[in-house]
Amino acid sequence: MLPSNQLNLSLPSLHIEHSWTAIFESPEKASAALAEKILPTYMLRMRWFGAKTSRVKRYKVEYILPFQIATRQKAYILFVEVVFEASHTESYLLPVTMATEAADPDSQICKLGLKKEKASGYLIDAIYSAGFRKALMRDILARKKNPLSNGFLRFSKGKRLRNTSAVSKMESRVLKVEQSNSTIVYGERYFLKIYRKLFRNNNPDLELTRFLSEKANYPYSPHFAGSIEWVRTDYYTVSLGLMQEKVENQGEAWNDSLNEIEAFFKRVQEAALKPKDLPKVDLYKGMSLEQVPDIYRKVVGESMLIKAKKLAIRTAQLHLALASDKTDRHFNPESFSSDYTVWLLNRVMYMFDRRFHLLEQQYESLSGKAREYAKYLISNKDRIKDRLLHFDEQHLNSCRIRIHGDFHLGQVLITGDDFCLLDFEGEPESTIRDRKVKQPPVKDLAGLFRSYHYAVFATIFQRFAKSGDQEELGEFGGRYYRLLVAVSLHYYTSTAMDGALDIGYAREIDFLLRYHIFEKAIYELGYELHARPDWVIIPLKGIMQILNND
Repeated sequence: MLPSNQLNLSLPSLHIEHSWTAIFESPEKASAALAEKILPTYMLRMRWFGAKTSRVKRYKVEYILPFQIATRQKAYILFVEVVFEASHTESYLLPVTMATEAADPDSQICKLGLKKEKASGYLIDAIYSAGFRKALMRDILARKKNPLSNGFLRFSKGKRLRNTSAVSKMESRVLKVEQSNSTIVYGERYFLKIYRKLFRNNNPDLELTRFLSEKANYPYSPHFAGSIEWVRTDYYTVSLGLMQEKVENQGEAWNDSLNEIEAFFKRVQEAALKPKDLPKVDLYKGMSLEQVPDIYRKVVGESMLIKAKKLAIRTAQLHLALASDKTDRHFNPESFSSDYTVWLLNRVMYMFDRRFHLLEQQYESLSGKAREYAKYLISNKDRIKDRLLHFDEQHLNSCRIRIHGDFHLGQVLITGDDFCLLDFEGEPESTIRDRKVKQPPVKDLAGLFRSYHYAVFATIFQRFAKSGDQEELGEFGGRYYRLLVAVSLHYYTSTAMDGALDIGYAREIDFLLRYHIFEKAIYELGYELHARPDWVIIPLKGIMQILNND
């Protein structure tokens, strides 16, 4: 059985009379056996369970989908409904099977005792079963449709996945990283993302990845290799898994940008420059590389300028790809409308009220500049609200399309001298329907610009916290940020317009960009107050700067 150093001594036990499969004859039986102690104990220690700090009222097995691993080996795909005391619910995916041994502690759900058979083992998370992982690949390669009492399990295969004996025999493993989903790696070539948090609709990550790869032939996102979906008759389809081809990369653009920005500050210090030595670039006005002043070329460096240009082009090309199918109602471009304005303002004002209530609650715990900025924002609450409400679709003539929705430097991989854009799930706080609403493509650009702002000031606050005048570093950082925005804006708009993407003229682009940068900064405020209070100074400063057009 298990070595002593891997045995989970707190693991609950479940004793049953007959076969372990009897537990899963119905959701009611499974709930009675697992919901009180076993599911809470297991899920609360899993990385992918995102509600650890919320008070849970009850756990319930909502649906059970049987899955045949082999002739004498079964698994069950459980939909676990988690009901919170705050009255909302979430559904999570948990595939289970029985194993006589469970070498990985993360796999162990509970101990099993079979009285009649005088046998024992473990109920495990099935993704840790090599047989289960192999069966998933088998069914994807076969494009299998497994009939169920309510619909069927649909396994789809992408163009990039070759149906060969070598692929079917690939070794597999579970990727060990902190994330909200689980990932199975096949032969170090294909990654099968198992969605843990489920939605009553197809996941936009699967939809956009498949569309970009299979229809639009966009080469700068992960290639679609396969998927697993529960198709319900005359009802919604649920995304269970997405397989993508591995992207060879050198890490995220976020970390690379931090290193580039740190190098900028060091060059500035070595040259004994003052902020006035760097000309202040006009905010939200495009600038080609040929127009960049020589002093910036020296202190920013050619490599960062080229990266900013290329990432802006790849972003515009992403939007051109997403708007390329005029016949698919899920992807065809649409005009602005009063319905969209109502949706946007309801969403933005709800977010605003929650953020400022939280900021007022935590105000006393803030200190230094963070407290100073928070005081300024609280005193200007009405100005901020008025600015958010200043959205009128009657003056907007551009189009809305499906967009990334949660675009930042952490969603970009460096691939040699190029980039790969990934993770199309959308904003984590948004409902699945909101994530699919068509929005101005400029909103993704706003997300990128906020990410550049984050990278600049994270470098100042973390890497230069005890080095130099913080106010002066902030002045340098502001100038650096303006330059990145100017270069990115020039190449994004020129690429989008050359491809006939209707993003509007200069005045409309400027309005939408400022509006969504403001919206993004307020969104970030809530995230930092909840997750990283030490970083709250960055969105606070961003909101203050945007409010003053600085």
